Amino acid sequence: MIRIEDKSRCCGCTACHAVCPHDAIVMKEDSLGFRYPETDMTRCTECGLCEKVCDFIVEKPAEEHDEALVVRAVRHKDSESLSKSQSGGAFTALSDVVLKNGGVIYGAAFNTDFTVSHARACTPEERNAFRGSKYVQSDMGDVFRNVRKDLKAGLQVLFTGTPCQCAGLKSYIPDSLQNGLVLMDFVCHGVPSPAVWSDYIEYVAKGRKMTVADFRDKSVNGWKVHKESFVFEGGKKECRETYKVLFYKNIMLRPSCASCPYDIYHRESDVTVADFWGIGERIPEWDTDEGTSMLLCNSSKGKSIWTAAMDDVHSRPVLLTKEFMATKNPNMLHPARLYHESGDFAKAYEERGFGYVARRWGDMGWRYKAWQLKVFLRKIFGKI
Repeated sequence: MIRIEDKSRCCGCTACHAVCPHDAIVMKEDSLGFRYPETDMTRCTECGLCEKVCDFIVEKPAEEHDEALVVRAVRHKDSESLSKSQSGGAFTALSDVVLKNGGVIYGAAFNTDFTVSHARACTPEERNAFRGSKYVQSDMGDVFRNVRKDLKAGLQVLFTGTPCQCAGLKSYIPDSLQNGLVLMDFVCHGVPSPAVWSDYIEYVAKGRKMTVADFRDKSVNGWKVHKESFVFEGGKKECRETYKVLFYKNIMLRPSCASCPYDIYHRESDVTVADFWGIGERIPEWDTDEGTSMLLCNSSKGKSIWTAAMDDVHSRPVLLTKEFMATKNPNMLHPARLYHESGDFAKAYEERGFGYVARRWGDMGWRYKAWQLKVFLRKIFGKI
């Protein structure tokens, strides 16, 4: 029987909900919008399946890691696919392989109200909704069960999600169906609060009809510059950074993100993708505003789908040292470190709402402006 007493011990993957044969487990939201399993004891038979399926709490063996990794730098050959992707278009290239094989794709997409849920796609047009980063924990609903139905029907399935979502799905799917499942995760910085994102959307819209939201719009100043953009009815576009500031502070992440066991050496996925930060130090001519993906193949299935996608991309092997990873993409090596005021943030958000926390910890109040002034003065004095 699942009973969550320590929130850092649950990543919200929904494997326990999906595996319960009596539908005794439902996912309930807390004040930040994170979902946790709750057990209906009138339905529960204490069979123990929910505890057995949980990969997140399994002790991972301590292993000596290699000092370096060979990865692929990837950039899609098609200019439109590249421009519509968050970085280099690796996801588009690999998912095209599955679609051409008659398979289906699962990924995170915006709903009509710009909340984020996992959805199913069987055409390139439907798949395109999964492009672009979604810096919020997605609602999984009954996706795990739907993936299993597709696999039982003989379809190849590419599931894209966080490392913990992929690990949860792999644990849930029986061995007899694993051959048809391809898991693609990404180097995860941690999953932010769905409730804060929803309140932010409402705050930005101010009653206007929003038609497009982008967590990191690389059409503004290139893929390296993180700015949220929003388009409203009539075509007006606005760019902001409030959500980014809160996200980068690690102040509104799910508590389990701080104890995530899925570093780059402990992956349950077949393929891992990421923004290739620091590409200019490895391939200077690729250091442009278009973006570059990093790709790692973690299994024979991952290598197979990568081989089938190679003709659609430009790619080069790159050796990454631990020092390079620690500097350019530290979440490859260790989980997110929660901001020391995360608990205060959660309490203040629950009691006083989005506007208050955005002013106190975001970029909307005097504290942020004072910090910017301090940074500016340090730069000036540093030059003197």
